[in-house]
Amino acid sequence: MSFELTPDEQDRIQIASFLGLHLDPVSHVDMSTIIVLSLMYLIEFVALCYQLRNRNYMPLKVKNVPIMFSLFFGAVGWLAGDILSGGLVHLRPSPVLQNCTFTVIWLRVCIGAYYVTSVFALRCFSLYYVFYTGKAYKGKVVLITFGVVVVSILLFGLISTVIPSSMTIQYNDILDMCYYDKGYVAAVIVIIWCIWLYTAYMNWRMRNIAFCFNERAEIVTLFAIMLMVVVMNTLCLFAVNVYPASLGWRTALLYVNHVGASTGYWIVMFEPTYNCLFNREEYLRYWIAILKEDQMEREYGYSADMNNNETTIAWGDFSEIPSKVGSKCPSTHTAVIDLTNDATIHVPAEAEAQSDIFEREHRKHEF
Repeated sequence: MSFELTPDEQDRIQIASFLGLHLDPVSHVDMSTIIVLSLMYLIEFVALCYQLRNRNYMPLKVKNVPIMFSLFFGAVGWLAGDILSGGLVHLRPSPVLQNCTFTVIWLRVCIGAYYVTSVFALRCFSLYYVFYTGKAYKGKVVLITFGVVVVSILLFGLISTVIPSSMTIQYNDILDMCYYDKGYVAAVIVIIWCIWLYTAYMNWRMRNIAFCFNERAEIVTLFAIMLMVVVMNTLCLFAVNVYPASLGWRTALLYVNHVGASTGYWIVMFEPTYNCLFNREEYLRYWIAILKEDQMEREYGYSADMNNNETTIAWGDFSEIPSKVGSKCPSTHTAVIDLTNDATIHVPAEAEAQSDIFEREHRKHEF
């Protein structure tokens, strides 16, 4: 795959100019974009493997690591679709690359944008289900909601595949690009906007709910990122004339899509991952204490059997844990919490000092 200005590339630029289109050639800027985003996902993959290995660590477990892991592969598929259909590489060398039904409909739209935005919306729904209805998001509810997402994506992909390519996506040999039918693009954008509007509605429904672990900051930030991604894609596909021909627009779109998706992922996963790696026991004790203070054990699916320490925790073993406005139970910090039948934990001074750090950090993030 060449990123040099070859004679064939010069001919393509001239043909585009004859058709009234300014075409920026495939260049080393495109190559650097591919390398940077690929390295970003490679680093993320290493972290994901660590998360999957420690998926039974309760602060990580409640984030539903397997589904979040699948989000990574959706984002990688999205990146591949963006690269192959966004003008960053030449498609002529291979019939596979020229198969715009595969690269655009399945990689970019279904596995990529549709799935990634749906999983973020599903994350928002899970918080709504836990905090608004007071029920644990697990079991049949997870299977049904996740199943609805997967089935709807498969149906959309199959319908898009059987429709004539002239009505969806087809390869343009003259410009060496995938040509988008505006009606089909409008249908895709409408679906993505509907997902975003659903997320906005869920955010509005949860506006007065007191959360346990900075979930409000998570959903508001994810909401903003999703809005930015949807607006950028809408702008490129409708307001810009053949955006893959413009080096600036195609580069900007890729970074907005994938830095946005990766940032959204780490907003959800960074805190439990960091503490699992560096403050595993101390953070777990802090996490359980906050959970019990807010009486959210059932909603989070927590039970004593899940605690690897097999201990009892006394509120007095922690420095003052911050009360939350609207908490179900004001914190007196005097009751003893039984995690097992008979064992008792004695928290050392170092752990108590560590809990002070968590307390200050927690207060800084509270709304």
